[in-house]
Amino acid sequence: MKNVIFDVGRVLINWDVNTLFLDVIGDQDQINAFIEETNFFDWNLQLDCGLSFEEGVKLHSEKFPDYAHIFDAFDKRWAETVPAAIDESVAILNQLKENNTPLYAITNFSAEKWVDACQMYPFLASSFIDTIVSGEVKITKPEAAIYQLLLDRNNLDAKDCIFIDDTQANVDAACTLGIDGILFTSSEQFESDLQTRGIL
Repeated sequence: MKNVIFDVGRVLINWDVNTLFLDVIGDQDQINAFIEETNFFDWNLQLDCGLSFEEGVKLHSEKFPDYAHIFDAFDKRWAETVPAAIDESVAILNQLKENNTPLYAITNFSAEKWVDACQMYPFLASSFIDTIVSGEVKITKPEAAIYQLLLDRNNLDAKDCIFIDDTQANVDAACTLGIDGILFTSSEQFESDLQTRGIL
């Protein structure tokens, strides 16, 4: 039996900063300019790697004072960036659970916001034997150590695992360790890939 390891954001739940920034900033050109000028996604990765939102907002607001209100909104209104589960993917997750497939997760996620996400989407807290949250372990994908941590912590053999992620670099890193990687592009494609492997 294969162990199936899920990414979370953009695989099981939608994550889209535009759902918040369109209200806070305005049009898409302004959002793009803000993201580029502030290196927003690099900063967000620091939050995923263990930097607290309180400290992160403080430091980035000092660096970009004109945007302090946006960083503050990203913290206080973060839930708006994860507006819905991806129902088709959750249905596949439930099929795997019904088949008694061993399920795990590795996610780049702020430790603080993971608590919020699990309250919003309880299946995140109840579906997996073990979940590696980057903000808790202070390692982010695609570092090899985060995959190895899951394997070691659960006594898993890489060749017995399948990993699903929406980012090619993260899939490639898993494959380097001998894990079978699936690049998530749609729930339909994901289901087909699992069927090809005899998992569904």
